[in-house]
Amino acid sequence: MNGRFEQLDTQHHNGTSTSGPSRLKRTFSGCFGCCVSKQDVDGDSHLQPLNMFEPRSQNTLEDLLDRSAAARKETWQELGTLEPLVLNDSANPALLGGPKWPALRQAFRVVRRKTGNVILASDGLSDPFDDITLGEGNVNGFGLEFFIETPADEIADSVDDIKRSWQFQLLYTVSQLAAGHGSIRSILDDMKLLSTEAEGVNVAIPEADRPLLVNSAGRVGALLGLKPIEPGVPQKIETTPLTEVHLVNIKLLTLKELQLITEQGAAGRQKLDTLFEGSGRLMSSLSRTSAV
Repeated sequence: MNGRFEQLDTQHHNGTSTSGPSRLKRTFSGCFGCCVSKQDVDGDSHLQPLNMFEPRSQNTLEDLLDRSAAARKETWQELGTLEPLVLNDSANPALLGGPKWPALRQAFRVVRRKTGNVILASDGLSDPFDDITLGEGNVNGFGLEFFIETPADEIADSVDDIKRSWQFQLLYTVSQLAAGHGSIRSILDDMKLLSTEAEGVNVAIPEADRPLLVNSAGRVGALLGLKPIEPGVPQKIETTPLTEVHLVNIKLLTLKELQLITEQGAAGRQKLDTLFEGSGRLMSSLSRTSAV
């Protein structure tokens, strides 16, 4: 389930590769080159002191973790039936050199909505950091959780099959890369919409659908940050104990939609924002008609 964000407004990755933390740093700098200035890429002005969010509590870390998890659970339960999605990996990816989530715990949720759709959501990116003392001003992690919504008939029921689905592969890839970058929330607050190409998802997409969704580099496009027009998934959770948490939609793009962004950058993202309408605005589906 490897993947990476790619810069879409300029040329693609040059093919070089590195390993370890330096590779992650270069990967994320390249990813958001379309969204930030050179100064941001070099110095990353979005990496602000953690207490910039004005934390609201001085309780114990264990209590803050429990209350944060409870706030997320309550939010999703308002939309439908909630199920845990346990990875059961032999070791936490962070212990194997992968990006660390705020409290190490990497979890996901399945929400079977009353509308008949299914939501897969990250559950832990907004945990309070476990390596910051309360006196220094802890916050609710990265200040966001990602989710992808899909028709129920396009995803299996069993946990094992869900973990193999393209929906989960895309959610997992974006979540891991966001954890490695650390300041996605600040960039989203500034840019409103982000776009990405993600690796490791194409193999989970049925072969018949790949020509319309997978580019020549074997990547799929996604738009991050679409906001609902009709009542549905809330945009944020305000009951978390430290700082509010944004719920960020991931929408799978067709190749034509991805090309629009590649050619027009931010203007292309805004164009798609106006074209995605109705109840399927936030939906990711292999059967939907391309908006362009």
